[in-house]
Amino acid sequence: MPETTYGRLTEILRSLGFTMNEPDPRMRMYEHAESGATIILPRFPDADRVYGHHLTDVKMTLDAYGIATEPEFAIRLLKAS
Repeated sequence: MPETTYGRLTEILRSLGFTMNEPDPRMRMYEHAESGATIILPRFPDADRVYGHHLTDVKMTLDAYGIATEPEFAIRLLKAS
């Protein structure tokens, strides 16, 4: 999986139909209204590299809700790099 930043991850999730809220200054909550999927991540600066376990959480959620398969998500990450 290519390395990406939290800012680019936000852009990718928005391109997939997620909205982002920050209900707490320590977290970001991404919601996909059509599917009901929710992804909650700690808030890091947009320029910071995403931790691998956060990418895994995102991949698993996208796949479980039928939003994007792992290969589709990987392609979006490559395009964002």
